[in-house]
Amino acid sequence: MNAIETIRPLVDGSGLLTAIDVYSDRELADQRVGIRLTFAENVLFVYPDGTDDSICVSSTFPALLSDSSIHREHAPSAWASAIGHPILWAWTMTNTQGRVDGIQIEFGTVETPSIALQMLVRASTVIVRVLLVTSR
Repeated sequence: MNAIETIRPLVDGSGLLTAIDVYSDRELADQRVGIRLTFAENVLFVYPDGTDDSICVSSTFPALLSDSSIHREHAPSAWASAIGHPILWAWTMTNTQGRVDGIQIEFGTVETPSIALQMLVRASTVIVRVLLVTSR
């Protein structure tokens, strides 16, 4: 199943985002190797595919994150404004090599969009950008 097919059911039926956790690898200088988005009714994991640095999205815990060098922590406070909002839209991003290596998820409602989290895989790590949504 591709990233959008995995995310699509969450747009209509996952409820509000309740927590964001980051998985970092001590052996990689604490670089991010996974993100967990917890919703009222579901969970979504975002992590790199180590074979080609594409992005993986799953509703089940990936074995990659169970390594003993990996630790979980709460996401940075800059991401907090997504908490308490549902997914409004989601996109995938394809790099110049033709690999799907990123997703962008916007939180909020049509009337009151909140923020968008852009998650990209670069060198087997997850880079997260926070995009502020502005009104017209």
